[in-house]
Amino acid sequence: MADIERRLRRARYINELFPMDRRVFRDRTNPLETLSPMEICERYRFFPESILFLVNMLNLERATERSCPLPPLISTLAALHFLATGTHHIVTAGLHGISRSSVSRAVKQFTDSVCLHLNDFVFFPNIENVQRTVQKHFYNIAGAY
Repeated sequence: MADIERRLRRARYINELFPMDRRVFRDRTNPLETLSPMEICERYRFFPESILFLVNMLNLERATERSCPLPPLISTLAALHFLATGTHHIVTAGLHGISRSSVSRAVKQFTDSVCLHLNDFVFFPNIENVQRTVQKHFYNIAGAY
């Protein structure tokens, strides 16, 4: 019993000498709820409906062993803000209440995920069809190939 009391006193003494930092939970309010649609469009260059579409399509959930992972919406908003404004990571981090490294990871994950869906939304013309169309236009103008 005396041994346990001695250990507790020692632990309290060490904690007084070297206090541990308390965990800080930052406010991560949803900007889509607090800002008007025009403010959202100015800040992120997308309307709220488009942002929610991106969040659902890209599936930015990350497996983590920590207790508070970055929500996909905040991750998407941080990446969009960085890409829309070109500011430093520290500015985007301060705006969204996350760390600079989290912004960096969010931007990388977001861009990688968008690149995976690139062919779903970006279509390049068929070169042969374009050449034939241009040839027809020249023929109509000049009368020869």
